[in-house]
Amino acid sequence: MKACLASAAGLLLSLAAAGASAQSTASQSTAACPQLPAGSGLRWEQSGTAALVICKALDDGGQQAFGVMLTTKEPDKPAGAREEKTEIDGRKARWYHTRIANRPDAQNRMAVIELGDERWAQLWIDAPSEAALQATMATVRNLRFDPASMADANPRR
Repeated sequence: MKACLASAAGLLLSLAAAGASAQSTASQSTAACPQLPAGSGLRWEQSGTAALVICKALDDGGQQAFGVMLTTKEPDKPAGAREEKTEIDGRKARWYHTRIANRPDAQNRMAVIELGDERWAQLWIDAPSEAALQATMATVRNLRFDPASMADANPRR
């Protein structure tokens, strides 16, 4: 009887560990999200559907550093917003300066890049300071969009 209970307890612990490991792996390796730069200290939290995927880059404390929306419809760009030229994953892009009404001191940027094959990525940053904004923009410039995995997760309609 004791051997049976020990065996059952061991099985339950193994299943719990496997579940936790699978959950952790799922949050780390989300196929549709772009590849984070090595050493960024960030992980992805993914949600959405096949036609609209939201990827939130979270730090160790669970705070969002930036977000990426992958879509089959070209996102709107803010009209009249100030722009800065940049490159993200080797693709030409523009950062648009945006404002959040209840956070006038926040440093906010938004960019849209065409990934090809009727797919787009919209990226956004809501940083608490200019230094945090610059650091996050450097991380975003080094994202890698894998066309094969995003094509599977974001098919054309």
